[in-house]
Amino acid sequence: MHTIFVIFWSTWDLAKRKLFGALYDIYLSKKDIKLDIIGVWRKEFDNNKFRNYIKNETKEFIKQKSDFDKFLDKISYSKVELSEKNDYKTLKNDIKKLQKSNSQVVFYLSIAPEFFTNFVDNYKFIDIKNAKIIFEKPFWNDLASAILLNEKIMEVFREEQVYRIDHYVGKEAIQNILAFRFANILFEPIWNNKYIDNIQITASENIWVQDRWWYYDNSWALKDMVQNHLFQVLSLVTMDTPSNIDADAIRQEKLKVFRSLRLKKDFEKNIVFWQYEGYKNEKSVKPDSRTETFIAMKIEVDSWRFVWVPIYLRTWKYLDKKCTKIVVEFKEIPDILFKKYGHIEKNRIILEVQPNETIDIHFNIKENWNSKEVQRVKSKFSKEIESKEAYVKLLEDVIYWDKTLFTSWEMLKESWKIVEDLVNCKNNCPILHIYKKWTTGPEASNIMLENDNKKWYE
Repeated sequence: MHTIFVIFWSTWDLAKRKLFGALYDIYLSKKDIKLDIIGVWRKEFDNNKFRNYIKNETKEFIKQKSDFDKFLDKISYSKVELSEKNDYKTLKNDIKKLQKSNSQVVFYLSIAPEFFTNFVDNYKFIDIKNAKIIFEKPFWNDLASAILLNEKIMEVFREEQVYRIDHYVGKEAIQNILAFRFANILFEPIWNNKYIDNIQITASENIWVQDRWWYYDNSWALKDMVQNHLFQVLSLVTMDTPSNIDADAIRQEKLKVFRSLRLKKDFEKNIVFWQYEGYKNEKSVKPDSRTETFIAMKIEVDSWRFVWVPIYLRTWKYLDKKCTKIVVEFKEIPDILFKKYGHIEKNRIILEVQPNETIDIHFNIKENWNSKEVQRVKSKFSKEIESKEAYVKLLEDVIYWDKTLFTSWEMLKESWKIVEDLVNCKNNCPILHIYKKWTTGPEASNIMLENDNKKWYE
């Protein structure tokens, strides 16, 4: 299978850190896939200069083996100014030079969403039949702008050609949620509101916005993490059993979750917005910026499985460690037998996505031979083989027309509906507080759970 990847903008951070490395991995491991890659940017490069540029700029991110130069030979360059129609005509000719009878063409738009329409408007000068198009998040700014953008895209592409990528869902630990739930009779019968007390999904980063202020000050924690990454994870944790393990069936069940998500309008009790101390001093950030770098929220799923189960989401930057985890906390068991011998801890299942891919199960056993007290123990399970990088899996799926891990327009539209009142709030906006760097987070997020007689699992 011959695939031509056309990467817009190929000199930007994502391409250097992730895309070229993922394509190099596919080049090495997938013998049935024959690759050609066209890097697109608006500067003047010839092919050799661009290859040397990629070789030097990716040394930090790619283990360049002896055959890396052969991979570089598969890369060429085409100069494109997004608003210049003649550049698209040149790009079309560059693609034609590489095409074979069995070729497929994939356009990867690693560009800001405000430039998507430039590409769509000028695609008529390329117009390659059945080409695939990959869009990076965020998919514009709010529900109204997302609808307009999608209508624009649908003027040129069919839905089956469009891949809305979310690298979080490409992580092996996220994909493993379905296997853990639906391949084990130990867990599936208790995966509902009769047994589950609450669910917590946490994504923390020990970095700040650095030189990505231009992106982050427009996307915020809500749009950058919650509206896509965390909602996608939540849908896998709470979806009903799909009819089979294919893309349509799984996406159908995920869509049902998105349509049943409920965010209560009492923002003061159910949502916490914070900004790390010194954020406004970051390069070029506006002095009056209300961008939140920490958000915690309580959300509910109105489905027969999970109605009345509170789900807590939180994400932030500049905290004391990097970690993404899903905590499923079960209800307390009546402690009739062991009440006078001490408190019995709740059972928990903890799926850690990063920095490690592990599953922890917390349960209780008798403490020792001469005691009737109960103690909590942990069983930790981890994979012995290294997982693929998320972008490797996702790009392979694009090549093979597998859309299981990609966001449908209906899911995206529903996710924007959920946060619409927060994105475009006028009078009823969450108060933006300040938190100190390198801490475990603002106290207000703890209070939100304490009001429900619960606490974050740390």
